[in-house]
Amino acid sequence: MSFNENISQDKPNLATEEYWNDTYNVELDNFKNFGDPGAEWFGHGIGVKMIKCIQSNCKISLEDPILDVGCGNALLLAQLAKLGFSNLYGIDYSAPAVKLANSIVKDQKIENITLKEFDFLTDDVKTLPTFSLVLDKGTYDVISMEDENKEKRTRYKENIIDLLQPNGMFLIVSCNWTQLELNEQFGDAFQVVHTIPTPSFQFGGAVGNTLSATLYQKL
Repeated sequence: MSFNENISQDKPNLATEEYWNDTYNVELDNFKNFGDPGAEWFGHGIGVKMIKCIQSNCKISLEDPILDVGCGNALLLAQLAKLGFSNLYGIDYSAPAVKLANSIVKDQKIENITLKEFDFLTDDVKTLPTFSLVLDKGTYDVISMEDENKEKRTRYKENIIDLLQPNGMFLIVSCNWTQLELNEQFGDAFQVVHTIPTPSFQFGGAVGNTLSATLYQKL
């Protein structure tokens, strides 16, 4: 299933900062009132698989810097922190998302996560440090919406490259791009290190995956 075939009718909303601000304001209220940190994007299971992939396939130390692009509520970073990773960063262009993430991190008494309100396409990535590993769970999907001339995707890839240290790793999970499409878009600057198995489906004689999850290494 291609990207264009998989876009829902909610595409215009998902592509706006207003949508995410409204979403995270609701989740922030839920956290304040009920202690509910909200859901993990694509579910808890894929986060577990990402962490196992990092532990098995990334030659990084617990002190190496890791960035989550579009961190949302930062639950993935919190899980990494609990495993001993001590140099964690999360950025999101939604101010309520960052506020929620900070509230969760403070509540869980985690001190080794730095969170920042940051627009990955318009803010200057040179103001950020460089990283051994960059994570993306759904952010590239949102950036790809309403991007017919590919300008946003090009800027995104350039920024990922600039933020990664030599031989740095890039782990991306997408629901809108197939494995082949991701390889076509990132293959000129990255090599595939590992593909995370994800649930598959069959329709009309064709077999596909509900998610594409790939670990790349910067060339």
